[in-house]
Amino acid sequence: MDIMTKIAEDKIKEAIKNGEMDNIPGMGKPLQLKDDLPGMSPELKMGYRMLKNAGFANEDLELKKEILSLEDLIACCHDDAERARLEKKLTKKRMCFDEIMKERKLHTNSRFGSYAEKIYKLF
Repeated sequence: MDIMTKIAEDKIKEAIKNGEMDNIPGMGKPLQLKDDLPGMSPELKMGYRMLKNAGFANEDLELKKEILSLEDLIACCHDDAERARLEKKLTKKRMCFDEIMKERKLHTNSRFGSYAEKIYKLF
């Protein structure tokens, strides 16, 4: 047993002894170990889990994927009429996404925005 495992176990035993583990939500119930993202690589699952823990939902991620796809299409588009249509669609998607973020108060942290953008690019 390594030192970190020993320290963690000691802290857990101390918390149990002090009653800090009493009345924990879900106490005595089975863990929900269902794989929400079967077939996905562990790295992508971790990215999704981080986003979910940061307040994003799968719908948000799908919307962000659509935004990134539209940006890619616009970058490759040579037809002015099609470009205008795509840009209009992109604006609507961005406004919708921004509204969701405002509702969840995720737009207030500037560091989060830059961090989220880096994660989005991985998808």
